[in-house]
Order: sequence, then structure tokens, then C-alpha cells
Amino acid sequence: MLERLADFLDRHAKVLLATHENPDGDGVGAAVGLAAHLKGRGKTVRIVVTPSLPENLRFLDPEGWIEAYDPQGAHADLAAWPDAWLLIDASEPHRMGPLFGAFQATTAVRACLDHHLKDAPKGFDAEFTDPAASASAELVYDLVRSRSGDDLSPLAAQALYAGLVSDTGNFRHSNSTPKIHRAAADLIALGVHPSRTYNALYQTATPAKLKLFGRAMGGLQLRDGGRFAYVSVSRADLADCGATHEDLDELVEEPRKLKGVEVAALFSETADGRAKVSLRSREAVDVNAVCRQFGGGGHRLASGAKVSESLEAFVSQVEAAVLAQMRQDLG
Repeated sequence: MLERLADFLDRHAKVLLATHENPDGDGVGAAVGLAAHLKGRGKTVRIVVTPSLPENLRFLDPEGWIEAYDPQGAHADLAAWPDAWLLIDASEPHRMGPLFGAFQATTAVRACLDHHLKDAPKGFDAEFTDPAASASAELVYDLVRSRSGDDLSPLAAQALYAGLVSDTGNFRHSNSTPKIHRAAADLIALGVHPSRTYNALYQTATPAKLKLFGRAMGGLQLRDGGRFAYVSVSRADLADCGATHEDLDELVEEPRKLKGVEVAALFSETADGRAKVSLRSREAVDVNAVCRQFGGGGHRLASGAKVSESLEAFVSQVEAAVLAQMRQDLG
């Protein structure tokens, strides 16, 4: 797969990198790391995200490479710009959100680079996926390290390390493989500071975010004898706390801290009124199977879905699906 990816990138001079809507540390880290590598090989590269680069990830873009999608302004003709459009950390075009229209309209060669569990990707001219990888940043790291003589700049090393940290939960989750730890050690040897990375990613909370966490946990729900725990956040909750959707980051981990919890969930309303769920499994329950019932996906132990219906109705549906999956996987 890496050989095919390298050949694909070598054949195009102008490459547009994008990731899923509401970008996370892995998507951004992998994109910045790959952009640095391609620029070093003489390529013209742009990174476009939507709606914007989250505050806690801005340290990964010291050169100002990342552009917030502006369809009425700077990106009105985005579809016509690239030779190749590479979607990173997702293998479903619609996950780009507002960027999806430009993606459909482009005449560029369209491809994806991803590590999530999914059926064969559709809507691409080429796909580069490996569900055995812990993160998309791992795939970029492997690509760069596989090229004889190619090294990682400090900027790329920092970005890729942040991607590994983000998708392994700071190396706490079950996808923290020996290979990932070896890659992290290599990046640290190149000058990355683990403590600074952790602080930048996770120690930037605002009073509004902490207030939101308190409000959400005040409504904690427990089911199946405490094995399933979930919290729910509406748009009204966000407004009352003065918080934003970015402030929901890591909230799903709070109910999972409870002893005896096998599955934790965060339900929320998107800015356009859709209902969303993020599911996390401690070890045994396949939450990817649950989210796939609602058109979502991700990993076996960490997945999500988004639907166009009321939050209240969606909570009931997902709750029933989770409990059924728990009976199947736990007995």
C-alpha cells in the first residue's frame, strides 16, 4: 500500500490535502506531516479544513499552511486547483461536510488515506487504507521512513507525534501497539517534547468548557447495571455555558472513567441541528458495529455516527442498539 501511495503522490504536482469535518489531532497531524514531506520533494501543497482549525491544534501549523474553507471567497474555485485531492483520516467523501460539494466537482484524481474500519471506499479513484494501523499519522510516518534518504523535519515530527498521541489517547488505548511506541520513540529522538505536546493538546480548557463538562456529567445516565453510561449535550446547553462544539472534545472519556462501565457515549446536537453520538468501549464491546447501523463508523472500540433526526429520538435508538450489542458481546 505504501508503494502505491508513494507512486500516486509522485505522479501529481499540485496536491490538495483535506480531512473530515471538525478536524482532530490525527487528521491534522497526518496532513501537516505529509505536506512537509511533499513540499520537501518539490510539490505544491495546500491543506484545507472545515469549519476551522481547532484552538488546541494550532501549534501544529506554525507556518500557516492550513486554510479554513471559505466557499464564497478564497476557495470559490478550489475544485479546479489540484491535480490530486487526498482525503486523510476518512474514507467516506461526505465526511468532509461543506467541502463535499467541491470534492464532487473537482476534475482532480481523488483518493483517501485512512485507517478506520469500513467497507471498500466509494467515490475515489484510488484508496490507501490499512485498518491495522493505529492512526493515519502512522501511515504517513511509515511512508516517509520507507523512502531511502528521506528524513522528518522538526515540524513534521511534531505533527505526526501529535497524531499518534491523539488517536491512541496518549498511548492509553488498545491500539497502542509496540510499533506505535517505536515510532513515538523515533519522533522523540528527533526532538519532539512529549510534555509540551500533551499540554498543547489537552491542557487548554476554558472556564466555559469546564462548566459544560459539569453540566453534562450532572445529567449522567447509567443503564444495564452501570455497564453503559452516557451524557447528552444540546445546543441550548452549549449556549447556556458559553461553550462551542470544540469544547466537547474528550467529554466522552468522562463517563468511561466510572468503574464497571463497558461502553460510554456522548450524545450531542450539531450546529445544523443533527444528532451525533460518539461511542467508546472499554475492551469487549464492538461499538463500530453499533455505529454502522446508523451510517457511521470508526474503530471497534471507538466510533461515531450522525443522523438527521431529533436528539431525544436518537438517544433512544442508540441506547437500544448498544444494549443489544452488549448482550451479544458480554452475555
